[in-house]
This record gives sequence, structure tokens and C-alpha cells, in this order.
Amino acid sequence: MKIKPLCLITATLLLTNSTFADETLEPITVISTNKTPQSIKDTTSQVTVITAEEIEENGYQTVSQAISTVAGISVNHAGGLGQSTSFFVRGADSGKVLVLLDGMRLNDPSTTNGTALLESLTTSNIERIEIIKGGSSSIWGSNASAGVINIITKGAKDGLHGSLALRYGSYTTKGADADLMYKDEKITAQVIASYLKTNGFSALTPRSAEDDGYENKNYTIKLGYAFDTYNKIDIHYNRIKTKTEYDDSFSARHANDDYSHATSDQSNIALDYYFTLDNYSTILHASKGKYNRDYYTTGFYGDGHNVYKATLKEYTFINAYSYTNGKAVLGLEYKDIDGFNQYNTFPKSQADYSNKAVYLSNTYNINHNTLLETNLRYDNYSTFNNKATYKIGLKHHHDFLEGFTTSANYYTSYDAPSSYQLANTIFGTSLKPSYTKGFDISADYKKLLSITYFNNKVEDSIDYDMTNFGYYNVSGKSKFSGLELSGSYAVASLNLNLSANYTHLFKYKKEDGTNLVRRAKDTINAAIDYYTDTNTHFGINAKYIGDRVDTDGGYPVASNVSTGNYTLWNLNFGTKIMKNLDVSIHAKNIFDKEYQSVYGYATEGRAIYAKIKYSF
Repeated sequence: MKIKPLCLITATLLLTNSTFADETLEPITVISTNKTPQSIKDTTSQVTVITAEEIEENGYQTVSQAISTVAGISVNHAGGLGQSTSFFVRGADSGKVLVLLDGMRLNDPSTTNGTALLESLTTSNIERIEIIKGGSSSIWGSNASAGVINIITKGAKDGLHGSLALRYGSYTTKGADADLMYKDEKITAQVIASYLKTNGFSALTPRSAEDDGYENKNYTIKLGYAFDTYNKIDIHYNRIKTKTEYDDSFSARHANDDYSHATSDQSNIALDYYFTLDNYSTILHASKGKYNRDYYTTGFYGDGHNVYKATLKEYTFINAYSYTNGKAVLGLEYKDIDGFNQYNTFPKSQADYSNKAVYLSNTYNINHNTLLETNLRYDNYSTFNNKATYKIGLKHHHDFLEGFTTSANYYTSYDAPSSYQLANTIFGTSLKPSYTKGFDISADYKKLLSITYFNNKVEDSIDYDMTNFGYYNVSGKSKFSGLELSGSYAVASLNLNLSANYTHLFKYKKEDGTNLVRRAKDTINAAIDYYTDTNTHFGINAKYIGDRVDTDGGYPVASNVSTGNYTLWNLNFGTKIMKNLDVSIHAKNIFDKEYQSVYGYATEGRAIYAKIKYSF
């Protein structure tokens, strides 16, 4: 079986003595744990950071490709670039994961589960991706019961800088990325733009049927002004426009659907004011997100046009105070959500609601080795019952083995219904938020080995009734539990870096005890990277997907079908051919594996992509 080599690699990585024994890890600062800058060492949460360098080295074109290699996260694609993408964090669906862009919410209230549309998020302007796994509603509120993904865009450097990148690859994929930035003592200014277009391949199998193309335009403008040492203001604007050809599995289930197409236009704008004085800091944040999607389909009853719109306004006031043994954060928040769906006829107000919240977070160093983290949040909704959520976390550094740390977190979280769900209930019944209780326990030894066990139970999950054509709260509890292992090992004498992670789901069960679909029971990621010098990189990585089932879409009774048990291999190369010029080549699915991550939908075959980038 093809899994055997991967198992050997994983075992080697996890059991070999570490070369990091005397290494001092550089401090990493994140902002996703409590909405303020925080050292990754000063939180009990499970945090993963994907850097811009990792994105470049592996040739990730979209955020979904980048996060798919993280332990505990799995991603499914209904076709190629731009096609519908679903993802799961610790078995929970994407509606339970909050996705942010520089702190602005990307979760679209007009989607069926309030998910962010990862298929439209390219990686051209990303500095890093922060991933928090585990219930985070005690800080972020709804859509964060499984975790948070915060995408941080590039920041300006002192002086005038810029870059231009051109890319080309299989399926007539082409793109361009450009950025121009300036920074001095007072002013920061950035303009970032990217363009991606592909002819693609058929969304529905077979892959060789008519092409389903995709086009993505992304614009970002960031302006900042420092009045003095204590006062600063930032303005951030981002807009993403897409055009997608797809195969409609309901109206016309055949791979030659050359009519079905969709457009989307998403914009986010934010204004942030920062004040800092000694140990105290405050942030005033105001943002607005507009989501607009149009789908055109054809079928037995003729052509159809469905419109999905939503507007989300958010205002926050965050106060942070650092004291001798820790840091306290007090936040006030207000959100207003207007949702609209043209597919069904209903009063517009049915999908609208507002949310007021207050939260308190405190990290306290009990002693030099022990950290206590506590969060408490209270949410007041105009439509649902009020919710209180909390988290208690403990982390301890053990003296008997330098670099060995253990941690544990217990948390409660919730997920409010999306505007789409509110507009499509069974016989006008009321929906209430789902509620999650869970915990995780972790042990880490530097970068060599990390192991985490998690266990979550969800009450009042929201599901769709195929008989009565509407959403409702399910009685009972859905259950998720699993194990995550990850490790990294550097062979300095050979300029090699080896890394791997493994995820096993013990439970991913619905309320009736049956397994949820599209979750892989076992997932392995492994990579070997070789650096000839500071300018050249060779890499090979592989992903194994174990047992996984989907449904065949049969109505009224659907049958389970297997979509798991396969291994994919990729090759990466990058070099600096002169001072300011970089070239990279990435070969995907090099053995041209035929597989499906969503039943009936095609996936990428053997493909090659190249990129050349000039920077100044």
C-alpha cells in the first residue's frame, strides 16, 4: 500500500532525537487569541502559524490549499480552482470556523451555514495565516466553536518597496501579483492587486469534459497615519470579484453543463484607531462587509437566477492592560447583520439580527513555569436567547526536560444560525444557536513533537430537512474526538528539514450515532525540504487520505460511497536567479492520481505551475 512509506517517514520524524535540543525558538506574536498582540508563548490555545515563506515554497495558490496541510484540518473541493470548497476543523464543518482578514470577518451570513468562501481567497498578499484550534467563542462570539483562521496581509517596510510576479501553469492558468508600499515615521501606504484566471477542467467527472473556468480579481488598499508615539489610525479596504463556471448537480447533473455560472463581489472595509500609553492600550474598530453572489443555472424547468446578499457591520472597543504577572483585556462589541436571499420569498427582516457583547480575557503567570488563561463572554441577541461562553486554560513548562510543555483547555462555544438558515426554516419555526462544550489536552517538546487529544460535543445542531425543505435544530448531541500529532526535525549538516503530521478521528458522529460524511478518519501530511544555500530550495511533500465516505446524492434515500484511501505527491523548487529576481516551479499530483474529495466531482490531475517575481 502507498501509505507504508508515509508511515515510515512519520515514525522516523516523531521518534528521532531532536537537533533542536539547544535551540532557542524565536518569539512569535499573534493577535487571534484575544484580539490584541500576544506572544504565542503567552496563550494556552493551540496555535499554528503559516508564514509567507511556507506559502511561497509550496506554491499554494489559495488559502484552502495552505490550511489543508495543518493537523486537524481537512479540505474538500467540488472541482478545480474557484469551485465550491468545504473544510473541517477537528471534524466540525466550516460554519463553525471564523475566518478573518486582518481582523475583519469573512464569514458570509447568506451561505447555507455561515461559512467563509475559501475558494475566493488567494495567497498573493498574505504575510501569515494564524490558526487557532478549539472553541474560541469566549473571545470571538459566533462561528468560532471549532476555531479561528486569521489571514494577515503584508505590512509596509521602511522606505519605498514593491514587487511584481507573473505565473503560468496547467489548465491555461495565468496570473499576476503586484504591490507598492511606502513607510516613514508618520505615514504607511500600500496598494496590492492580484489577478488569477484559469480555463480549468470539468467540475463534475469526468475531468476531460468541457472546461469550467475561473477568474479572480483581488484589490487591497491600506493607509496608516501615526499622529505621535501614542496615537495611530489605519484604514484597510479589500475587494474580491470572481467569475466561475460550474456544473450544477441539482438542475443539470452532467459534465457538459456549459451554462451554469456564478459571480461574486465581496468587499470589506475597516477603520482602526490605536492608543498606547505605558502598559495600557486601546483599539477602536469599525468595519463593514458586503457579500453579493449570483448563480445562474439551467434545468428541467428552464433557466434560474439565485441572488444571495448580506451586509455585516461590526464595532468593537478593546482595552488591554499589561501587569507584572500577565495581561487583562476588556472588549465591547456590536454587530448588525442584514441578510437577503432571492431564492425564497420572505420578509427581509426575517434574516436580519443584531448582537451586543462584552468579553473579559486574562492571562496570569502563576509562577515562572505556569500560565493560567481565562475568558468570559456574554452575548445579547435581538433574535435568539442570550449566550454566555467561557474558557479555562492551563499551560506548564516542565523543569525536568527543557522545552517540554503540557497544556489543557476547557471551553464552551456557540454558533448562531446564518441569515440563509433563518430565511429557510421548516414551517416558519424559530432557530436557536447550537452550543458546544469541549476540551483539549496537549504535550509539546520544542518543534520535535506535539500531540493533542480533543473532545467536543454539540447540542442543538442546525440541519436541513430534505422532506420538509427547511432548517431545524436537531435533538441530541453530535460528538467529535480525535488525536493530532505533528513533528519537525532539522538535519543541519545536510541542510534538510523533515516535517509530518497525523490526524485520527475517533468520533465524528451525528445525533443518531451515524458518522458524518466527507471527514477522513486518518490523514497524514509529510514533507522533506532541502536547502542548497540561502537562495535555492527543493521540496517534496505527500498527503494520505484514509477511510472517508460521502453520499451519492440519491433522493429520497442516498447511499454511502467511499472517497478515501489515496496518496498525493507534489514537488517544489525555488531559487533566486539574481539579487531581486526569484523563480519557482511546482509540480502537483505528480503520479496523476485519479481521486475524488467530493463524490462525483473531478479533481486536479498532474499539473505544473511556474512563477517569476521581481522585488525592489
